[in-house]
Amino acid sequence: MIFGVLAKPRLKNFRKVKLALIKFLGKKRSTLLVDESLEKYSSPKTSYASKDQVIKNSDVLIVLGGDGTLLHIAEAAAKNKKPVLGINLGNLGFLTEAPINKLEHLLKEFFDKNLIVDTRELLQAKIIKNKKAILKTSFLNDVVINKGALAKIINLDLFIDKALVSNIRADGIIFSSPTGSTAYSMSAGGPIVTPSLPLVIITPICPHTLSNRPLVVSNKSAIRVKINSLNSPIFTTFDGGDSMEMEEGFELEITKSNLKLSLLRSQETQYFNVLKDKLMWSNNYGRK
Repeated sequence: MIFGVLAKPRLKNFRKVKLALIKFLGKKRSTLLVDESLEKYSSPKTSYASKDQVIKNSDVLIVLGGDGTLLHIAEAAAKNKKPVLGINLGNLGFLTEAPINKLEHLLKEFFDKNLIVDTRELLQAKIIKNKKAILKTSFLNDVVINKGALAKIINLDLFIDKALVSNIRADGIIFSSPTGSTAYSMSAGGPIVTPSLPLVIITPICPHTLSNRPLVVSNKSAIRVKINSLNSPIFTTFDGGDSMEMEEGFELEITKSNLKLSLLRSQETQYFNVLKDKLMWSNNYGRK
């Protein structure tokens, strides 16, 4: 079995982690395929390749980093139908499964067939200019339209299933999946939604009119937002990574993607326990 290893750039002590993986996986007659951007030292039972080739040619992906690192490979992992084991080296870690000191334990659980698959649906975004699609991608967390540092308020026309819902004046707008409900959308006042629900969260960023509140719609709806503003620059950002500049007349369409990401989880990991831990909720209020 081939374990692909991907990580955030300039990861400290990666060589130590790699040697520990080689030692453990060697006993399981498995090998490593490492992203060549991390290092290129020759080692027994280890090969190196580009990130795309690691994802394509591995049986299981081990992602070392925070949620941002995992989001960066989510679409490609989903396209190639590769399960992902996320190891959290960041601060929050809603998507990653456990800290680095739990990696060997999780691998033992994997070989004992004790891990479960947490399936997350992606959404699809399409940018349209002059009625032609110039970009199409799928995202796991969110797509955000936001003004540049010096731009004024943005005018946006929001349509759902071809019906004009609202003319929004705001700093921007967030289209979030249930998985992304605990990310930027939550910071902007959007609701927390359990990941299994088939929906899209639409959250205005600092709306000029306070009655423009977050909106939740079915992921079967066709959502479209039109840039109706001369102010520039205006940017659309996908999962906090890739970004594209937009201008008046550009449109963004959000629909359900046919891609699904498989996250490997311990049977002990429960969604609401993760929320309580990461958001520091307490059950002990008022207890003596």
